[in-house]
Amino acid sequence: MRRRTRRGRKGLGIAAVALVLLTAAPASAAAAGSRERDVQLVYCLDAPHRAELFTAAARLGLLEPAASAPVSVMATDSVVPTASVGRMTPQAWSVLRQDDFARACSALMAAASDGPGAPAEEKKAEGGWLETFLTSLPLLAVGALLTLGGQAWERVSAERRLLKQQLESGSASFRAAAREYLRNYEDNPAADHTAVLTAREALGAALARIGGPGARRARAGRLADELPLARPLPEFSGDRRLGSDARSRRAQEARQSVDRKLSAVSDLNRPGLYWRWRTARERAARTTPGASA
Repeated sequence: MRRRTRRGRKGLGIAAVALVLLTAAPASAAAAGSRERDVQLVYCLDAPHRAELFTAAARLGLLEPAASAPVSVMATDSVVPTASVGRMTPQAWSVLRQDDFARACSALMAAASDGPGAPAEEKKAEGGWLETFLTSLPLLAVGALLTLGGQAWERVSAERRLLKQQLESGSASFRAAAREYLRNYEDNPAADHTAVLTAREALGAALARIGGPGARRARAGRLADELPLARPLPEFSGDRRLGSDARSRRAQEARQSVDRKLSAVSDLNRPGLYWRWRTARERAARTTPGASA
């Protein structure tokens, strides 16, 4: 009889524990496999957070406090829930007492996110892009200025190269046309002058586009006006037709004039520093009392 009574009491105790375990997980616990549930399990059961989890659960009355528990609830190998279901491992507690575990874990995670360091981290994250932008702004400005300066320099250099090519091409065309005309003039005083005039106008137009320092621009303008052979060489001298010797002398003088002026045109391609120095010197000469014009 005693054995049956003991067996009966033991069976009733097991049934009572089983009933408590079956009814322990409330409907409000996060669904198994849900993102919220996974985050809670990973975070709160992690070794560095277990002690904080048990402390939070004890303060919420979900675990026995250290003073009444046979083994301190701060231990990480077992816990004693207040629901009188006996000692169990933290993993078993998270399964059998899901609502208690979820409540304690949520409180712990909320407290951690609302800690003194959180606002600073959020502020740093929010202001990070602005701080990065403001820090890099001077570098961006310098880079933009260098890019614009490089583009401007390249544009000016390209224009100078093009103008130099035009001057060289115009000088070569004018020299060739002048020589051809002067050879024909020595044989025929009425030789056609059209090609020389066309080449002279083209070279004059290129000279008119010369910019830069004032001395260079002024020199180019004078050369455009002084280019020889603006008109055909004379056929008569007074009432007398020029002979071959006289035409040869005039043709030779014209060749020398052409060579001098084209050499001066070539000098326009000197570096800008030279022409800035010439500009400053001419300006100083004009402002000096008694200086010649």
